[in-house]
Amino acid sequence: MAEIGHFGKQIVFEVSDKKALTFKDFSQKVTGIWSSHKTIGGKPKKEFNGPDSRRISFTVDLDATLGVRPTEVIEWFENAVEKGTAEYLVIGGRMVGNCRFVITEVSETWNVIYSKGELAKASLNVTMEEYR
Repeated sequence: MAEIGHFGKQIVFEVSDKKALTFKDFSQKVTGIWSSHKTIGGKPKKEFNGPDSRRISFTVDLDATLGVRPTEVIEWFENAVEKGTAEYLVIGGRMVGNCRFVITEVSETWNVIYSKGELAKASLNVTMEEYR
């Protein structure tokens, strides 16, 4: 097994001969908080107030033929959103940011459904925000 990373202990992104659970299109936004103060006859003065929360988004492709149970993974992500689960995000053995993250949004696309409603392939668009 080659672990790519994990979000807490429940979601492990990995590739092996039995399972492939990976992500793609990883995007991170790191911003600062700024105030703008008006001046008479001049341009506004900027004041740095500190760092803002990091925001991350990525896509997870779920495929039953690759050893993943799409319905179980989707349920875990949905529960994490609805319960406000905060965990560390680790990729390549390195922690992303210095704080835990919460999943603020998950949008799902059910790509392939077999007879009797069994979900075989799905895609998740996941959005996370730093939790302090």
